[in-house]
Amino acid sequence: MKTKFTTLASAALLSVALAGCGHSEIDTVKAATVPQDSTHTYETALSNRASCERDSWHTFKDDTNRTVVENRCDLKNGAALLSAFRQRKISDTQHDFQGYYHGLDQTAGSIENPEQLEKQLADAKSQLAQLQAKGAPSGADIPKDPEALKQGIANSASAMEVAQSAVERAQRELDDARSNQAGVQQERARFEQEEKDALEQINKTYDGVTKATEVFQWYVRDDEIVRAWSGVELKKQDGSTARIDRNWNQTLGNLLNHRGDDHVRAVLNVPDNIVAGQ
Repeated sequence: MKTKFTTLASAALLSVALAGCGHSEIDTVKAATVPQDSTHTYETALSNRASCERDSWHTFKDDTNRTVVENRCDLKNGAALLSAFRQRKISDTQHDFQGYYHGLDQTAGSIENPEQLEKQLADAKSQLAQLQAKGAPSGADIPKDPEALKQGIANSASAMEVAQSAVERAQRELDDARSNQAGVQQERARFEQEEKDALEQINKTYDGVTKATEVFQWYVRDDEIVRAWSGVELKKQDGSTARIDRNWNQTLGNLLNHRGDDHVRAVLNVPDNIVAGQ
């Protein structure tokens, strides 16, 4: 019985000691001066924020057994703002790509119809074939006058050149039309894939967010603290968490001057014209 009591007492003392250690490390961070503003400690900078529904301090060990102190702030209306922002980003993305598609439609409309050009090419080839079949004058068709014969041959050659040129021109126009048409189709396929990827990325980042939490982390060793990470964690309906990096100095600098909804929007990159619930 005595042994059991001693074991329980030891466990309780160990728990208190560990809690005290964690509390001391948190106090070390809280008491540190904020580099951007020597009138603030991290405690005064991060406490009593109107931007938080709930805030808390924690300690944990990372994968390399370093002690990490963490401050977490569940952002007010964060999930609702991101939901509205997601809808706006989807709408803006679709609007942008509709503009691209409209431009492609205009380009496609300016391209000559390949079927019509194929008919023109066939007609030109037929005319050339007829001239080639006639060939040079022979027999009774040969003029008696040498000058007339010379002129006839010249006229025949000239007509042949014109017909050959018409075939080549018709072929070029057909090739250009087909190439331009294929180019438009390729551009449309590329835009469609880019739109799909953009919408998937928007949904991957913002869809199903149930909570947005601003996080600051420090490494602590004895009385030395080193900034580790700052950013936003997005908790999703499926239980997953997405992490978005934020610049430490910029985020904390904004926080020192903006304590409410304006900071929530700043850290989430949500414009002022986005209204939660719409």
